[in-house]
Amino acid sequence: MTDVRSVMRDIKADLESTEHRIREHRYLTILDAGQVSTEALRAFPGHQYHMWLSIVRSAAQFVQRFGDREYCDFFMGDLEAGIRSSAGILALARKLGMTEDDLRLYQPTADGFAFAAYFAWLSVYGSAGQIACGRALNVAAWGHNCLRMSRSLRERYGFSEADTGFLDVFANLPALEDRALEIIQDDLDNGVAPHRIAWAARMMQSYEVEFWDAMAAAADA
Repeated sequence: MTDVRSVMRDIKADLESTEHRIREHRYLTILDAGQVSTEALRAFPGHQYHMWLSIVRSAAQFVQRFGDREYCDFFMGDLEAGIRSSAGILALARKLGMTEDDLRLYQPTADGFAFAAYFAWLSVYGSAGQIACGRALNVAAWGHNCLRMSRSLRERYGFSEADTGFLDVFANLPALEDRALEIIQDDLDNGVAPHRIAWAARMMQSYEVEFWDAMAAAADA
């Protein structure tokens, strides 16, 4: 039997440099320094509004596909977090002078939206273990960046806790890895190859880098 902890250890080692690129992204550095303009900051809720509409639908698809499994709660948690955080995007946008109509009309960039597109692909074609592995690693990195961004917006840009509620939901999510390991082990026991699980995690984290690259490009424009 393939040991899931060994598989996860190898995946983390392979993704170490990608993880560093996410958590130490240049966008967060210039945000910490207060060097991102209001116009550039609007790219974040502008992208997230469209991404979250897609991501919540994908999370619902996870629940539909795996609703009869003993680990359905893992995927239900994803859906609930998405629904719970949605109103926070509007609050963040309002602080930046954007209405919901502005968000509807916002045109996300291809690289900025790529994560949501891949998430939708996983909702149709991904195995439970692929999704769980990717989510466990991604939620940890995304939550780290949300915490850092939330602090920067409050300390440098005059945002309140009410304004940063969207970010704070993810900054305070519990770790998913222990629960994910059970799901990944089930995949392995049922013949899913470790490299397929690693591939999904690598793709998800790579698209996460692309999102932050898109935010940096908006800041540089």
